[in-house]
Amino acid sequence: MSEEIKISVIIKTYNEQAGIAKTIVSIRDNLADYPHEIIVADSLSTDDTQTIALENGAKVVTLENSDERCCGVGHQLGYLHAQGEFLLLMDGDMELAEGFIEQGLAFLESHPDYAGVAGMVEMDDASSYEFKSRKQRLHKIYPVGDCGHLGGGGLYVKSAIEKIGYLTNRNLHAYEEAELGMRLKHAGYKLHRLAVPYFSHTSYDMSSVELMKYRWRSGYLFASGELLKSAWAKPHFKDAVRVVKNEAIFTLYLVALALSLLSFDASLIGLMLLPLVAFFILKAVKNKSLRDALQSVINLSVFSAGLVRGLSCRLKDPNVAPNNHMIGGKQ
Repeated sequence: MSEEIKISVIIKTYNEQAGIAKTIVSIRDNLADYPHEIIVADSLSTDDTQTIALENGAKVVTLENSDERCCGVGHQLGYLHAQGEFLLLMDGDMELAEGFIEQGLAFLESHPDYAGVAGMVEMDDASSYEFKSRKQRLHKIYPVGDCGHLGGGGLYVKSAIEKIGYLTNRNLHAYEEAELGMRLKHAGYKLHRLAVPYFSHTSYDMSSVELMKYRWRSGYLFASGELLKSAWAKPHFKDAVRVVKNEAIFTLYLVALALSLLSFDASLIGLMLLPLVAFFILKAVKNKSLRDALQSVINLSVFSAGLVRGLSCRLKDPNVAPNNHMIGGKQ
């Protein structure tokens, strides 16, 4: 490409053969007027993700070690090779919405104190409890206006990222966007979510139990502990605690409950069970479903176990690049 690259699109993938072509096409359609590159950052997919990406004209950079797979390594992997003035972060199951790029660029170019901007998110109907709950809380998860982080990706100013050392933390199996937002905030930058569509998202087609098993095996549930451990003694540690406060509080509660059970004191055990019973009743009333209330308790318990497991994970220096290589592709 002879023109200087304006936007580097980084798509993190792992076994996304079902959607990666649609993702790339949606990007091509919306970035036709801008010099750009599309980088698929792949975590050693075992399906045809890389082949399909190359056939659709993307560059592909891949990990060399499957043990490095996690949410945080993907966009960082693409960032290592990005040449654009702006970075557009997406996943391989997303489709870019029409009009976001124009409005996102206009906002960032007129607000130099902002490092990133995103938009509203659309989700399909989900089968698992977690994704149903997420869809009900989209306005809270993706709030319009100034915000602490851009969940789901966004459009970032590359020069701002260069000032904080790395894009996303290669150790994190989730919360990588939250951690990025924390570091940008402490570097003096702000983030904003526009009241315009950004992308549509395809949820996992799994039952609640299957999704929980998958996320434990993949390490996703360890992320809260990894986030706390990686942020320890850093300026954004308090921010990290706030992000995972629900899991942290429930973990402390479960420890206290276990200690009460070991005491064999019936009155103490009854007292310690009251918060759990109250939580279950509130969830059942709110969701009008005993099953959803039970699922909520189970989810919190498993996430709490994941937090403890995450605290024991060995962390690598996020400023050091994982072993990777570029496969190629046309631009």
